[in-house]
Amino acid sequence: MKSQQKNKPLYIQIREYIKNQIDIGALKPEDQIPTETDLTNQFQVSRITIKTALRHLVDEGLIYRVAGKGSFVSSPKLQPTRQEGALEYQINKIGFLMPAIGDVLSIQLLRGIEEVCRDEGIILMVQSVLTQSEERAAIRQMIDAGAKGLIIFPVDGEAYSDEILRLKSEQFPFVLVDRYLPGIKTNAVYSDNYDGGQIGTDYLAKLGHQHIGILSFTKSKTSSSEDRFRGYLDAAQKNKLKLETNYWLTQFDDISYQDEDSMKEMIEEWLQKEQEITAVFAFSPQTAIYLAMMAGKLGKRIPEDLAILCFDHPQIRNLDSDYFSWIEQNFELIGTEAVKLLLKTIREPSTLEQIVIPVSLHERQTTQIFTRSQR
Repeated sequence: MKSQQKNKPLYIQIREYIKNQIDIGALKPEDQIPTETDLTNQFQVSRITIKTALRHLVDEGLIYRVAGKGSFVSSPKLQPTRQEGALEYQINKIGFLMPAIGDVLSIQLLRGIEEVCRDEGIILMVQSVLTQSEERAAIRQMIDAGAKGLIIFPVDGEAYSDEILRLKSEQFPFVLVDRYLPGIKTNAVYSDNYDGGQIGTDYLAKLGHQHIGILSFTKSKTSSSEDRFRGYLDAAQKNKLKLETNYWLTQFDDISYQDEDSMKEMIEEWLQKEQEITAVFAFSPQTAIYLAMMAGKLGKRIPEDLAILCFDHPQIRNLDSDYFSWIEQNFELIGTEAVKLLLKTIREPSTLEQIVIPVSLHERQTTQIFTRSQR
């Protein structure tokens, strides 16, 4: 391939190479083009890249595919008879991978994605994944099924997903949602978690709290939790709050992370030990629920003895839906913006954007103006 093409995505370079072979007559109508394996070896790229290049050629009508036989150069006179065999490649498909399907936030995110897909006539494939190995397999399955791009809500892991990094290196269109990969430029749509950390901490400080605890639920560091913590630290310093590392319960081992009772026990022990804490900023709704339960078990009144502020509103049966004060993320908007960005990336492979969605504070029953005499 020509040197001036090196700045183009690999799949486009390969597509142009095959198209040129057809244009100059090296590949004639009804000739079979090399297999995916042969092309992978020839260009020293992944099968993902080859599949993407071939799909673009099918969509342009330059080649057609026959199941179990391979890909062939289209004959202009016979091309209408090839439509049935090429159908699955002509329909626009994208894939969406997420850690859980069923909770309110996931439903909001999915609703935003589905709305744009419906308007654009795009088929959406959805798969739930819980581990990086499941994520890796799902990415490959969706690409094999004809997805032209992917929206990925990355699962928690100790390191960056190797499959996502491969998508990046192979320049396959994808957009991350909820978080980004620090130090690696990728398309992403996520909440302004740093601002959320600042807003929440400023709010608690203005209520009179000087000893604010931080409770984080993630097993490993993520950009969202790290940005929230940075926002908290900057706001704490600005408000001259007392910063003590023992005020931060931010690390859970594998056993505690997977076991509800172990996590509750850790939170209970933490509250018993850190009696100075008058407010806790929980970075997830589930930890806010556990926190409220353990505070009640210890006889602490909410919000008189312990104020609770959390990211995202907990969904609890038999409890006032407006109970928790919370930082709202607009997951539906994240979903719609993610699809728009993915479609732009598919059409313009050089696209590289990170869209940050604002958050907002909602004051409810778990926070109020604090005075030391309340305790």
